[in-house]
Amino acid sequence: MRIGEGIMTPGRTLFFLLAISIASPWASPLRAEEPPRPVGYYVDAALSGYPSLASMRQRITMKRNEAIRAGALDDPKGWVAISNVPVRTGSFREEDMTGKEIGFSQMIPYPGKRAHAVRIVEKEKDEAEFDLAEMRNMLRADVKMTYAELTTVRAQADVVRQVRAVLDQVVQVSTEMLAVGKGRQPDVLRGQVEFQKMREMLLTLENREKVLSIRLNTLAALTPDAPVPALDNLAEFFPGYNVEELRAIYRAERPARQAIQARIEKGKLGVLHAEHEYKPDFEVSTSYMQRDPMPDGTKRPDMFSAMVSMTLPIWRKEKIEPGIRAMAAEKEMAIRDEETLDAEAANAIDGSLASLSNFAAVAKLYRTTLIPQAEQSVRSNLEAYQVGEIDFPMLMDSLVAELNFRKEYAGMVGEMHSTKARLEAAVGRELDGAATDPGGSAPPETKNSDGEGR
Repeated sequence: MRIGEGIMTPGRTLFFLLAISIASPWASPLRAEEPPRPVGYYVDAALSGYPSLASMRQRITMKRNEAIRAGALDDPKGWVAISNVPVRTGSFREEDMTGKEIGFSQMIPYPGKRAHAVRIVEKEKDEAEFDLAEMRNMLRADVKMTYAELTTVRAQADVVRQVRAVLDQVVQVSTEMLAVGKGRQPDVLRGQVEFQKMREMLLTLENREKVLSIRLNTLAALTPDAPVPALDNLAEFFPGYNVEELRAIYRAERPARQAIQARIEKGKLGVLHAEHEYKPDFEVSTSYMQRDPMPDGTKRPDMFSAMVSMTLPIWRKEKIEPGIRAMAAEKEMAIRDEETLDAEAANAIDGSLASLSNFAAVAKLYRTTLIPQAEQSVRSNLEAYQVGEIDFPMLMDSLVAELNFRKEYAGMVGEMHSTKARLEAAVGRELDGAATDPGGSAPPETKNSDGEGR
């Protein structure tokens, strides 16, 4: 085959194919027919359809109705009786005290007890509402982390496929060169080994992609085995967050902390409610007695009775004081839980910010230095290999290094987004997207997570 005046030798064929292979993986092919599905789609689906959230909403409804019941009085008691009937005759007219009675009574707690009971259950309702908000907070973070990892795995799988495509061409050309006496057997064998190693890596990534797709669908309350379409590219960003502002956001908005504070308030009310057990409860009763006339026809007036009785809270050491200590211990336990959560959140915020800064610096290093230098090295080695200045292993090492740098860059950007999701979970709300690194160049051209160009 002739191109101009020259002949396409195996060496020139290798140079031509590799030049095409280097360029083609990073070219932008046609867009996918279906636009990439953003992470917000899965977050909204999860927050509207995840079963545990519906269960917690029912718990809130239950507590709301329990608060209404806690403020209600006990059911009154009613009775019908006959009094002082002679056993010998069974007559209602013989004895003056014989009569037929009807009565009612109502238990009335000491003032303040019902109000405390209502407020305690209301605090339980508040705690359940904050627990629901925390479940939504953590679910949102899980969806975002899974989305970021799935996008990263797909991007890395694309890079591995590109590596395998290049190595496949290298092995084919090396085999052809060996057949005409221009190549070496070790070069062919090494190319074949590297090709199979890439196959093993690709199988691992594809399996991980399936696992993450099932998890993402499950978190979003979708059919687990439903195909996950193209996902948005993850962009490198500059983590310009202030640690003090994040801590203030955590203290003001983290639902888990607000739930513990509701428990603390409930504990305080529980102590007051237990101390009110020193106070008696009252029972008000009234009755009406109807009496028949005497045997001689003399009428007897009917009778009315009323009574107030009360409980006697005398079992203090066995009943009241242990109840007070139990409520005080519950309050102290909630206070310690708040301190523990504060420490864990501070550690998560500081650690996430440190990791974000490191990931941003390393990603920038890949984007601005390592990847451009690797690309330049590949181009230089291709030219040098064509004229016989370097050997085959050196050429292949430089090519694999460039593609691996791109794979590592995709992983680093994915870690940035996963860490940001963990930071949002720690502070209790979504954070505004940080700007791209000021003064930095655009990131290396990549593909959608399904392999389509952007």
